[in-house]
Amino acid sequence: MSVVKFEKNRVLGLDIVRSIAILLVVYTHAIAFIPKGIWRFYYLLPRPGIDGVSIFFVLSGFLIGTILLKIIDKSDFTHRVLLNFWIRRWFRTLPNYFLILLILLIYQVTVIGNMGGFNLKYLIFSQNLLHAHPEFFSEAWSLSVEEWFYLSFPVVCFFMMKVLKDKKRTIILAAVFFIIIPLVIRIVSVSMGIGLSSWDENYRKVVIFRLDSVMYGIVGAYVAFYFNSTWEKFSKTGLVLSLILILFLTFRNRLGIKDIWFFAVYGFNLESLATLFMLPFFSMLKTIKFRIFARFFTFISIISYSMYLINYTIVLKILMPFSLSALGLLDGSKLPAILVSYFLFWTFVIGGSYLLYTCFERPVMNLRDRINFK
Repeated sequence: MSVVKFEKNRVLGLDIVRSIAILLVVYTHAIAFIPKGIWRFYYLLPRPGIDGVSIFFVLSGFLIGTILLKIIDKSDFTHRVLLNFWIRRWFRTLPNYFLILLILLIYQVTVIGNMGGFNLKYLIFSQNLLHAHPEFFSEAWSLSVEEWFYLSFPVVCFFMMKVLKDKKRTIILAAVFFIIIPLVIRIVSVSMGIGLSSWDENYRKVVIFRLDSVMYGIVGAYVAFYFNSTWEKFSKTGLVLSLILILFLTFRNRLGIKDIWFFAVYGFNLESLATLFMLPFFSMLKTIKFRIFARFFTFISIISYSMYLINYTIVLKILMPFSLSALGLLDGSKLPAILVSYFLFWTFVIGGSYLLYTCFERPVMNLRDRINFK
């Protein structure tokens, strides 16, 4: 079996950020194997008051935004250039997504005996465009946010550029639009009492409410691209501000303050800002003292997309119950059963993601790199 390829042009700091994001996601889902009586002790372990998916959104905006800004800056940004950007982006995200979607659909039909919550909206990522995400393939909610953002933002820039004839001004105005509009919609929705029963389902996982999260990453890419010296000078200050925001969010969450206005309206912005502020420091971090940790973070970063796709529905909801039943560990009240279940979950997630990456994701990426889309 082939091994993960560690490319020399990778930025270690960004690999660390991506790794932390996916490890936070899996760490949170792993609580399913911790008895409720000891949840409080489990959460005494390091768990910042910032959502791993929110980190992914900003980091994705920064990385993809950098690519998009280079395209806009060095070309006339014609419809052919735009289409090429989309195709390369879709080659990165869609094959894995549709493979897991197909596996889940086959399982649902053959094992459960019905279609479950599947519908055709999953094919165009509209299952949570304006409302809560269905239970089927729960992880897909964040993919919908990203796919709609990377479809709509370039289109807005494309048409605005035709009118303004100024690339930088176009990006700035588009950024203002994508940050302000979702925030205003959240404020109006909460004010009208819409979806207050669950801020997580009705706000956090709805596309129209979360487009601004990715936009913060684009803002970071814009500053790094056009004002690189300012970006570099801000690295240490930004890291301090990021830590302050994360500590604030952590202590606020630990206090158990139930405030729908904060969670559904402003919390997303603070998480995005905390991630944005740390990026100057980590985007310039090329190496660390201990190489084994560097390789660990790079490895987790490389398989992070696969980890995200399979960790909840495939592993937690399907594979783990079957495995624990076969091992006679469904009653996980005793410490040995808890430990076995917990580490088995992590083993399935990391091992399964490695297989998915090496056997499918990387071959598809290699194919993309061999095709000339121009």
